[in-house]
Amino acid sequence: MRRIGITLQLTPKAGDENYCFQYKKRLLAFILLFTVVTVSFAQSANDAAKIIDAGLLKQDLAILKDSLQKLHGGLYRYKTKKQMDQLFESCSEQLEHPMTLITYYAMVCNIVSEIEDEHTSAFLPGDAIKGLIAQAKFSPLMLRLIGTKAYITCNTKGLIAGSEITTIDHVSVNKLRGKLLGYIPSDGSIKTGKYAQMNDGDDPFFYLYYLVYGEKPVFDVGFIGPDGKKGNIKLQAALFQNIDCHTAPIPISQYLKLSYQPGNVAVLTVKSLHNFKLEKTNENLARFLQDAFAAIAGKHIKKLIIDVRDNGGGEDGNGALLNSYLTDRPFSYYDSIKTTTRKFEVKDHEQLAIQQPHENNFSSPVYVLINGLCFSGTSDFCSIAKKFPNVKFIGEETGGGYHGNTSGARTALELPNTHIKVNVPLWEYFNAVKSSKYKDRGIIPDYTIVPTIKDYLQHKDVQMDLALQLAEKN
Repeated sequence: MRRIGITLQLTPKAGDENYCFQYKKRLLAFILLFTVVTVSFAQSANDAAKIIDAGLLKQDLAILKDSLQKLHGGLYRYKTKKQMDQLFESCSEQLEHPMTLITYYAMVCNIVSEIEDEHTSAFLPGDAIKGLIAQAKFSPLMLRLIGTKAYITCNTKGLIAGSEITTIDHVSVNKLRGKLLGYIPSDGSIKTGKYAQMNDGDDPFFYLYYLVYGEKPVFDVGFIGPDGKKGNIKLQAALFQNIDCHTAPIPISQYLKLSYQPGNVAVLTVKSLHNFKLEKTNENLARFLQDAFAAIAGKHIKKLIIDVRDNGGGEDGNGALLNSYLTDRPFSYYDSIKTTTRKFEVKDHEQLAIQQPHENNFSSPVYVLINGLCFSGTSDFCSIAKKFPNVKFIGEETGGGYHGNTSGARTALELPNTHIKVNVPLWEYFNAVKSSKYKDRGIIPDYTIVPTIKDYLQHKDVQMDLALQLAEKN
């Protein structure tokens, strides 16, 4: 058996925006790097279709299982050991014959998804991804999922923006959605984070469809137009660069902002808790919060909206710091942190100690805007803020778990035969919160509001609008 190198990397909070930065080489990551497909990609175009001997695949599977059992801090947080053993046994039984790299990768993605830990991620080798971009043929539609339905967001392929896609090859999109969600990692049974990955992240619908169902030359698409009329259209498969309706990444030049609205309302925008990102924009969270809450106190503001939507997390201490401005009493942040071999003490981690309220803390009504892209350190912040009687939540369930997550330090595991990379988090966090009705869910809003396709196309921020309405009433 070939030896493998496991690299231990300590990260401030492994579920934040940069947790998978060095291994974030899924399909959409290459949009920014390769806007034009070059001839050099053709050399690796067949990597994903490469046939690998069953014995080698079983060897990689055994290494993956062994590594997870020895290192993953929260492998049995949502699933029992018996359930995980059965999953690996079932996968092993499917490896009696050679398999392509992409098919095996789909199996690994399904295993990772079944762990129900958003910080555990699997990645194809970079050359295989380049090959997919160069020559693979995908469904030509970029879909946006809202609830059980899917829509297109621009005029493309003879379809009008806002059209609902109902079937693909006579299978309902809702059924396909349920299948594809099983290949995206998430904390517990939370679906909002998975939706966010399909809509705005690294796992678009067309890519997951290819991963699970393979390549097809033609797609029979059923739809309902914005006018309510039903129809069918046959669409040719398309190369990656010919798929329309991509959401163009917007460069962020400012993560932290304080603004004011009529009615004595302040709006605090916090789009990252990660010091690395904040340093790039010459921002500092501690300094910003100190200045912001001093200004809020000076203006005698009575209502506060905090927007942490799309905030993937960051340092543990930053979430606790933000909480210290929302209460006038000492509070607990983490109840415990442990690995497979040790349990942390207060001397090991500052947020295990009792946290003190900050000067200029705000005890008047606070409305926090959340969505499925609130992960890790941000969901920890939300979990603790949920304890404060003056705080209410608006939007969609967070992508990160209410009771905690597994993150912190991680191992970057590369399977020796397939070169698939798997990020394995080591620290299991338990937030200092009361038990909730659901042990496997995120922070559920007090006021749930999901933008419709019309809201999305018209760029309406219905969640912020509701927060402003509630602030005006109270």
